[in-house]
Amino acid sequence: MEKDLHTVHIIFGESPAGSLKVGLNQRENKVIGFPDFLAIGPIYRLHEESGFNERYEWLISRLNFENNYLEEYFVRFKTSIKEIHSISNEVPIVVWTAENANEQIGLRFFTYLLGDKPNDVYILNTTLGFHELYDPDDVEYVIRHSGEINSTQFRTIFEEQLGKPLTMEERKQYVNEWMTLSDSKKVLRIWKSSKVKEVEENYFDSFIINSLRNLHNEQNKIDFMKAAKLIGEVYGQLDEPLSDTFIEYRIRELIDQGNFEIKGTPKNMRSYSVKLR
Repeated sequence: MEKDLHTVHIIFGESPAGSLKVGLNQRENKVIGFPDFLAIGPIYRLHEESGFNERYEWLISRLNFENNYLEEYFVRFKTSIKEIHSISNEVPIVVWTAENANEQIGLRFFTYLLGDKPNDVYILNTTLGFHELYDPDDVEYVIRHSGEINSTQFRTIFEEQLGKPLTMEERKQYVNEWMTLSDSKKVLRIWKSSKVKEVEENYFDSFIINSLRNLHNEQNKIDFMKAAKLIGEVYGQLDEPLSDTFIEYRIRELIDQGNFEIKGTPKNMRSYSVKLR
């Protein structure tokens, strides 16, 4: 790849996209940040209008988002799709991913959206790239998702880990995997043994319950604690990233099932507290 050639980067998450932009020469690189988290919620035929509408309705009926997030999400999702479709046929494309369900599903979705474009398509895995470039003895944590990479590390991975573009056969394989994933009605997916695995919606419930029990053990007397604190505990202890809004949704489900007591109104994660029954 010639250094003076404009490159398009596609990455999941607007925060990682911001870090990537800072790390790269913005005159030579365009970054498309995709505003979604595909490990949760329906992805059935998401590449079609009906599939997106089904996903949108599921999100708006179950998850608590602040302000006008979902309305903005609707617009940003559509805009990102248009940006991907409008990429010039001459520019190389870098798809960023990591060792988690969300970004691995994103890799397959993006490859599908690119279709038969003649562009060279490269994959950069931030989890693997980070650990290949930095001595493991010097790191204190495992990179779970691209949001844990800083702008300098993004640039270094891009400059030193690019490798060869995908072959058309490899691209077809990712497209086929997307078609399989998007033919399912499941709403929760994890990354296990280097594969996307579908699990039941309540897969993390026992982990959430045990996390609250552990927090109670730190108290002098078992008492209510903010749902936001429990969400932070769960998020921080999981091996791969999970949407905080999905964790909050499962907490409300556990309240409805009688596992947790509640104090306050569950308008958002900071408006109520919970404790074990």
